[in-house]
Amino acid sequence: MTRKALAVLIVASLLVSTVPAAALTSNPNIQTITPDPSLQPGGVNELSFQLVNDGEGAEDETRSAHNVHIRPRDVGRIDVETRHLYVEQLPDGTPAGLSLKLNVPSDIESGTYRIPLRLSYEYDSGAGNDVERKTTIYLPVRVESGPRFDVVDTSSTATVSGQGTLEVTVKNVGDSAAYDSTFTLSSSAPDVQLGASQSSTRFVDTWERGANRTFEFETTLGDSATVGNYSLGAQIDFEKPSGTTGSTPSLTVPLRALPEMTFSVADVSSSLRVGETGTLSGTVTNTGPKAANNAVVTFPDPGPTVTPIETSVAVGSLEPGESAPFEFDVEVTSSGSAGPRQFDLAVDYRDQDGSSRQADDIPTRVEVGPQTPEFDVEPVNGTLSAGSDGEFEVTVTNTRDYAVSDVSAKIYMDSPLSSDDDEAFVDRLEPGESETIVFQLSAGGGATAKTYPVKMDFQYDDEDGDTIISDTYQIPVDVTASSGGGLPIVPILVVVALVVVAGGYLYYRRQG
Repeated sequence: MTRKALAVLIVASLLVSTVPAAALTSNPNIQTITPDPSLQPGGVNELSFQLVNDGEGAEDETRSAHNVHIRPRDVGRIDVETRHLYVEQLPDGTPAGLSLKLNVPSDIESGTYRIPLRLSYEYDSGAGNDVERKTTIYLPVRVESGPRFDVVDTSSTATVSGQGTLEVTVKNVGDSAAYDSTFTLSSSAPDVQLGASQSSTRFVDTWERGANRTFEFETTLGDSATVGNYSLGAQIDFEKPSGTTGSTPSLTVPLRALPEMTFSVADVSSSLRVGETGTLSGTVTNTGPKAANNAVVTFPDPGPTVTPIETSVAVGSLEPGESAPFEFDVEVTSSGSAGPRQFDLAVDYRDQDGSSRQADDIPTRVEVGPQTPEFDVEPVNGTLSAGSDGEFEVTVTNTRDYAVSDVSAKIYMDSPLSSDDDEAFVDRLEPGESETIVFQLSAGGGATAKTYPVKMDFQYDDEDGDTIISDTYQIPVDVTASSGGGLPIVPILVVVALVVVAGGYLYYRRQG
C-alpha cells in the first residue's frame, strides 16, 4: 500500500472514531405510575397516578404525544366515576399528574385489580404528518384487607325550619376489627347544622367485625332549607389490629328534610255575638309528619273588641293524623261589629327531643252575629184609661244561654204617665225562662188618648258574677179616653154656664 493510501485510511479512521453514533427515535410509549395504589372499600376513593411517555431504551428519544384522551373503564365491582381525562402535551420523560374517582363497594374482596385506560393520541411521524393511535393500558390498584364500613340505615326527624335527630347506623363489613375509631359526619349545606356547627364526631373504642354502631346527631334545618333529600359526608378513621392506621373514603349519608309540622281546623262552629260571651269550637288535626307532644291550641290576641276568656286549650299529644276537639269562651264587646271574622289560631307543642315548638298559624273564619237583647220584654196589660191607675204587668224572658240572677227591673216614663211603684225584682232566670213582673202605673185625667212609651232597663249578675246594666227597652202603653168616675170637665163648665145664665134671667124677670 502506498503512503498516500495509508494516510487516507488513517484520516478516515480518525473521523469515524470522533463522530458519535446517531441516537434512535421511537414512537410514544405511554405508561402509568401509581405512587400509592391502595384503595379503601366502602366509598369513593380519589386515586392519584401519573402518565409517563418513555421509550424502551434509556438513551432513546421518544416523540411527544399530544391530544391525549383517557377513557377509564370499570373493572369487576369497582365503579370508575371519572369517565374522561385529557392531556394536551405529553413529552418524553415529563409525567402528567392525574386522578380518578373510584367507587369501591364495602364487601369487595381484597386483592389487586387493573383499571383499563383506553387511550387515543397523536404524534409527529417524522415525515411531516401526524399519526393517530389508539391503545389500552392498565392502572394497577390494590384493595386493602382490614376493617371496612358501610352505612346500612339512616333515620331523621328534622323538619324544615326546625330541629330533629339524625340516626346513622354503620356496619363493619371488613375482615377484622377496628380500634379507636372516630366517625365524623359533616355537612356542606349552609342550611344544615349538626349540633352547633357543620360537623360532629363520635368515638368507638372497639368495633368488631360484623358489628353495627348507631350514632345520633342533633340536626337543625334553617329557614332556607327545602323539603327533600340532602347528602352528608362521613369518614371513619381507625386503627387496624396490626397497629397501622387507616381511613375510609368519603361515605355518603342521606338526610331527609321533613316538612314543617302542620295542623288543620275542621268542624269549626261559633256562637259569638256582639255584646255577648259565646264559644268558638272545632277539631284540630296533626297533619304530620311527626308526633306533637303536649299540644296546646292557642288563641293569640285577636284585637280590642274580641277577648278570649282563656287563651289556650290543652289537647294532649297527637300522633300524625290524630285529631282532638277544642273550645274557647270568647267575649265580643258591644263596640264590636257583626259579620265574618278571621282569627289566627296556633298550636304549641313539644317535639320528640322535648324542645318547645310552634306550628304556623291556622286561619279560622267564623261569623259574629249581631247584638241581641238580653231579655225579651212583652206587656201583659198595656192599656190604661185617662185619669186612672192600675197594675202594669210585663213578661220578661231570659234570652241568654246562661242563667242570670238578682235581676232588678226599673221603669221610666214622662207625663201624663207616672208611677209610685216603679221597681220589680226577680231572683233568678234560667236560659229561656220567663217571669211576669208588676208595676203601678197612672195616667193623668187630661191625658190624650194615644200610645205612650214606658222605658225599662235591668241590672243583673251574669254567670261569672259580674254585674251588668242592660240596654234600655221601650214598652208601648195605650191610654184611652175616660169611661167613668165623673163628668168630663168641658160638659161641666157648659152646665155651670147655663145655670148662671138661667139664674140671671130669672133674677132679671123678678126685678121687672
